[in-house]
Amino acid sequence: MTNGELAQKLRDLRDFLIIAGYEESHATRYTHLSRYIEKMPEDVETMRREGRLKEIPGVGGLVASYVKEILEDGVSSKQKDWEPFAPITVLELVRIPGLGAKTAKRLFHEFKIAGADDLRKALEEGGLEGK
Repeated sequence: MTNGELAQKLRDLRDFLIIAGYEESHATRYTHLSRYIEKMPEDVETMRREGRLKEIPGVGGLVASYVKEILEDGVSSKQKDWEPFAPITVLELVRIPGLGAKTAKRLFHEFKIAGADDLRKALEEGGLEGK
């Protein structure tokens, strides 16, 4: 996995956690980390193989374990822990231009919209008018 791919996975984790109800101020750490990793000259996979993930600024033991899980399995245990609170399909919502994690969170929690198909259906049926 490239640094850019990992950075995107970390942004996805941030968005997913916010939508699922995780404290936004804590989820934001993944945004900061993704920005740093994206600009890092060193390959993060090499750092993982050499056991040096904690050398990345802002990465302690727990976050290093999440990064390692993402690099090895494509998903972290942090995300898995929060999947009972929201389906992973909610990330489809933040892929829609102009729709961010906060709006996706509201759509999911207030209107039970869990993905792009649900949103399309709600819009076609007028389920969001005046809301």
